[in-house]
Amino acid sequence: MAQSTDNERCVVRIHDLRRCVIEACLQLELPQQDAAQVAEVLVDSELRGHDSHGVHLLGLLIDSYRQHGLNPRPHVSVLRETDSTLLLDGDHSFVVAAVQAMRWCMARARQRPGLALAGVRHSQLIVPGYYARLAAEAGLIGFACTNTPPLVAPPGGRTPTLGTNPFAYGLPAGRYPPVVLDVATTAGAAFKVRLAARSGQRVPEGMLLDHAGQPSTEPNAFLAGGLLAPLGFPLAPHKGFGLALLIDSVAGILTGAAFARDVAAPAATGNLLGALDIEAFLPRQEFLDRMDAQIAHMKAGERTDGTEELVVPGERGQRRHDQLVARGTVPLSAVTWDSVRRACVMLSVSPPGVLEAE
Repeated sequence: MAQSTDNERCVVRIHDLRRCVIEACLQLELPQQDAAQVAEVLVDSELRGHDSHGVHLLGLLIDSYRQHGLNPRPHVSVLRETDSTLLLDGDHSFVVAAVQAMRWCMARARQRPGLALAGVRHSQLIVPGYYARLAAEAGLIGFACTNTPPLVAPPGGRTPTLGTNPFAYGLPAGRYPPVVLDVATTAGAAFKVRLAARSGQRVPEGMLLDHAGQPSTEPNAFLAGGLLAPLGFPLAPHKGFGLALLIDSVAGILTGAAFARDVAAPAATGNLLGALDIEAFLPRQEFLDRMDAQIAHMKAGERTDGTEELVVPGERGQRRHDQLVARGTVPLSAVTWDSVRRACVMLSVSPPGVLEAE
């Protein structure tokens, strides 16, 4: 069995990686069903190429569960329910309350048909795209968003007030995979900056501001009290900040969760999720055919020099996911592998075996 060095990528079996994450979660006292759900979200992110939100988070989860920031056995409770809306208290859960909320939205949207919305307080969902994709794969239009601890100042300011506040939508299609957009309202995600710092790499211009509010490409400037730049910085930072404010309002204020500078911990956040049954507007097949036509229009457009293909949101990630699932293996970066290995040592769990080093 090959061993990887700090400068190599290693390849592991997807089954072994999922087993490892489940066993780690069980050691953190999560129930079997919840452990499997956490593993599903983290491994799915890894397969789609979102390593900043993948299995490297195991180390952070250990800290969060052991320091009681996250609750390994949450009692998710219904606070309010109408025909089309649901409000849950996630009891400081990680992903499980958000999955429950989205599945409620999907079922309720199909019953009418129509739009169903669910808010969750005290819940960390980590990757909005996962939940939007759940709805889209079921033939519904999905939406998910969450507020996060403050890392962004208002344009011209230096005090972090809002978080990266990501959101996602999922649109079903016919012969094409669902169109899924998952983006932060900042120019980059905080996890990506932290991974860059661990890897000794700089980040692209326009992503970071130092503690004085000046642009920087050095990740440590962010870790030392800097800020993330809003989406649209430097020409139109009000666009990203305005979107972040909206998400903080509907995911934080509306749900009764913490908001703005009061979001002191990830599990203090709020989520808003929704599903729309297409049949409320059009016959489902007609919508799917029209989505296919829209995608075909974009793909048939003229390309600039050096562009091999025009793609829609989520297409590259879905393609990578399907290819890796067919092979049964996934490559892990050196930083991710080191995080997984350290987490396994801390929890006395066997890490996945390395098949080869790249």
